[in-house]
Amino acid sequence: MIKLLTLLRETVGSPKAIFLAGPAGAGKSFISKQLPLSGFKTINIDDTYEELLKASGLGMKQKDFGPEELSQAAKMIGQAQKVTREKYTKALEDLNDIIIDGTGAASKPLLKKKEELEALGYKTLMLMIWVSPITSLERNMSRERSLLPSIVVRTWRDINKNVETYKQAFGDNFIIINNNPKEAETSYDPDEIKKRFFDTAKFKSKEKSPEELAKAKAEVNQLNKDIQDLVKSTPDFDTMEQAKSKIQQFIK
Repeated sequence: MIKLLTLLRETVGSPKAIFLAGPAGAGKSFISKQLPLSGFKTINIDDTYEELLKASGLGMKQKDFGPEELSQAAKMIGQAQKVTREKYTKALEDLNDIIIDGTGAASKPLLKKKEELEALGYKTLMLMIWVSPITSLERNMSRERSLLPSIVVRTWRDINKNVETYKQAFGDNFIIINNNPKEAETSYDPDEIKKRFFDTAKFKSKEKSPEELAKAKAEVNQLNKDIQDLVKSTPDFDTMEQAKSKIQQFIK
């Protein structure tokens, strides 16, 4: 670590780290390609995870996985995490400018990584891509690798609850872009969502006890309330021109 710090201090200009955040189907890759980010090395667990899924023959539609397939997929996530950690460590050793492609659903580990990178001499920025929950669900359903709808909505809720936290932590180096189609739905009707996305799952969860059912119902009700509250008050978005300007200033 000391050797790495010494090397960083000897470089002209600090290396850069961009945290790329957003829910399923946000269009992070699409937006990133429109921004001045050439030369950055992307660290994304999904790259390795998808390779493992394809090689296993399980398929990519997680919503259709049964218990056995979900167990196998969980083991592959563990393998993908190990490979991704190795890529991340190597990128730091090489002083690469990096994009850490994730969701931003968990703020504490992300902000801890931010602090660690800054302690090593990195400059950090967050680029968040916003879409409505229904757009996230629709795009997830049409993707080659689709997630369980329950994961999609919980992740959407958790990301959007963190917006103010990230704004405060990153300050001027926080960018949020609206990538929701102009004609897209922005409201959130839990009954309609359940009918369109949850009731179509191939496999159903195991039977629950009355206590487990009551707990699950309370959690779902809270989740739905949180999402309905969040969609009523969307963040103040950056335009693409503003995003480009902020990134150009950041990478100088």
